[in-house]
Amino acid sequence: MIERITFFIDQFGDNYNLFYILLFYTAFLFLNASISSKIVRSITAITTSLFLILQLSSLYITQTFIGYQFFVHFNVRGVQGFKGFFIAHISLAVVLFIFSVYTYIQSNNWLRKLKIKYLKLYAILLSIVLLFIVLNKSSFLTDSKPLLSILKARESSFAEVMKKNDFQGYITPDQTIAKQGKNIIIISMESLEMGFLKGKFASLTPNLQRLMKYWNFYPVQQNFGSEWTSGSLYTYLTGFPAFFGGHANEIFETAYKSDINSITYALEKADYTMTYMNGDANHSGVKEILNTLNIDKVIDRQNSEGNHTFSFYGLRDKDLFDLAKNEVKELKQEEEPFALIISTTDTHFPNGIYDDRFEGIIGEKDSELEFMVAALDYMIAEFIDFLEEEGVLENTVVYLFPDHLKMGNPRMFNGTGKRELYLITNASKRKLKIDTTNELYQIDLPRIILNGAEVENNLKFLSDYIPHDEDKNEYLKRNVDLITQINTNGIYRYGDKSTHKISERYEEYKKDTMRFIAHAGGKINGYFYTNSKEALDQSYKKGFRMFELDFLKTSDNKFVAAHDWESWAKHAKYTGTIPPTHSEFLAHPIYDIFTPLDMDSVNLWFQNHPEAILVSDKVNEPLAFSSLFIDRSRLIMELFDSTSVSEGLKAGLLSVMPSQTVVQNLKLEDVIKWKQAGIRYAAVSRKFILSNEKLLEELRKNEIKVYVYNVNQEYDKDEDFVAKFELDYVFGMYADKWSF
Repeated sequence: MIERITFFIDQFGDNYNLFYILLFYTAFLFLNASISSKIVRSITAITTSLFLILQLSSLYITQTFIGYQFFVHFNVRGVQGFKGFFIAHISLAVVLFIFSVYTYIQSNNWLRKLKIKYLKLYAILLSIVLLFIVLNKSSFLTDSKPLLSILKARESSFAEVMKKNDFQGYITPDQTIAKQGKNIIIISMESLEMGFLKGKFASLTPNLQRLMKYWNFYPVQQNFGSEWTSGSLYTYLTGFPAFFGGHANEIFETAYKSDINSITYALEKADYTMTYMNGDANHSGVKEILNTLNIDKVIDRQNSEGNHTFSFYGLRDKDLFDLAKNEVKELKQEEEPFALIISTTDTHFPNGIYDDRFEGIIGEKDSELEFMVAALDYMIAEFIDFLEEEGVLENTVVYLFPDHLKMGNPRMFNGTGKRELYLITNASKRKLKIDTTNELYQIDLPRIILNGAEVENNLKFLSDYIPHDEDKNEYLKRNVDLITQINTNGIYRYGDKSTHKISERYEEYKKDTMRFIAHAGGKINGYFYTNSKEALDQSYKKGFRMFELDFLKTSDNKFVAAHDWESWAKHAKYTGTIPPTHSEFLAHPIYDIFTPLDMDSVNLWFQNHPEAILVSDKVNEPLAFSSLFIDRSRLIMELFDSTSVSEGLKAGLLSVMPSQTVVQNLKLEDVIKWKQAGIRYAAVSRKFILSNEKLLEELRKNEIKVYVYNVNQEYDKDEDFVAKFELDYVFGMYADKWSF
């Protein structure tokens, strides 16, 4: 019993923190005692009691008085995500709150019974003295200072903020240049700080220590603004601490674009497939952060196939690694490189989330936390062995690091040396280019991740702008206001949450293959509009089942897949007269590597892919074209005038698809006629949505599926933007890239 009480008290951090809370309580007791009005005293009693309970909560969770980290987590989603950890603690907090309110309300009655002259004055003076002691001796003011960023954050343009503060040459996502390197696997380990790898805890982590010996190992310091899981995630992706002013992580709820660069934008530019895995990505705004930074795929409790075990938080770590193995097997079949991020949970403060499936594998330990630390060490070793067996490790760089220092009891690490994080990686030391003369911090991780994976890029990160001889953490503490300004002005969002929320059906839309048409076959190796066999093959592997191809006629009257002759000639290095002949067209690979398509090769491909649907573009001759295609029941033709639409309705197609030139002349009362005629699809520019919501609603009511093109015409209006904000108005889109 004594051990449990000691363990509980130790969670509050510094030995004096509870003493300072007691001084706060006493000061407020004397202050409330000096108030004669029971109504006023009741109000101050509730207010000061709530203040004390919140400070106690912050000390327990973060070992600091209320600061920005506590502010980020003290919201409905944050509390709900981890309420399973703290049911008993919440009950105790309620009891303490009631006790505090009662004593404060009664304090004036007790004071009056003493009948000492000037006692109220003495009470006020004593209250002031006690508050003075707390404010001067404790870390209360220091811990609370970052909260001022909530008030100071100012709206400005991102470019102005960067220019004014000498961030010259900062590369925004639209300026990013990147080339493929090796595959990347990041394993972010919940709270598994350095103390678990040595001293009295060394027996828990033999496998991590073995990796420390045979791979490259670097100590990493926890930096200000990255001391929690979502903050750590944001930092190792962008290089910035997670200060967002009064918005906290909610800033990402309505975000649609970021001018803050991230390793994800470099990987996207280099055609990596990106997957993030966690027990529950809805916690603390993680999923919205990932969406804003263009992570392709999230696997968590809502997006996991098969039968799995769940804790109150979400997927268990064992299930997460099992799913990660399946994901790696799928990803290694792709032609593109991949980046996989695994974020574990079961070693979470205060005492881990026990998984009895490891009994018999992991021996008995002194606590459930120690048991789960040993279990995580075992799972990581098993996963690394799996990568070797699958032949993945030779072309994959693995990064292992804790997300942050363990919250709660700091004295449990007495005797284990300096409290710090670390990085273990199989990346080449020469490629990592780590300056070991300076301490590494979490803000250094993005550069290290890209370097180690040999991803050539032009990105610059915050650490590139901090003077070489300056302590990075002190720089961050001094510049909380600046970092807050950069973050809040670099994340573009809709201002009115009530009208511009991410669609509630976003997760459903992301997985629906019939809402995405592979535009010109789909993007491949960074190239658009190839209309090539390789583009069709890759898009099919990604999950596309609808494929748009542009068709033109050669000089000898043959249909071939090309967007326009000028672009084709440039990309195929053709110098003759355009249009070319059929044989000349086939003799010129696009970009020297991609196979051109004529009707024979198109038909062969669709014959070999019986679920695939062809959507034609540019050709406005439905009878002539459809007679050449292998299966009219799998042919949708985008058509550009009423005459060709009427002709197409007689051609036995899956459907005609009137384009915007036809749709824009459609009257509301005529939509039903389209349905009756058998028109099932339509195509418009995404810019058509804003001024035509009523017409689009009528088309939707009549089960006519509208697809939008001009996706990616504006840098910040990509496929993810359309899926988040526009698929509630239309059915689908022409997509250059997507991962289901």
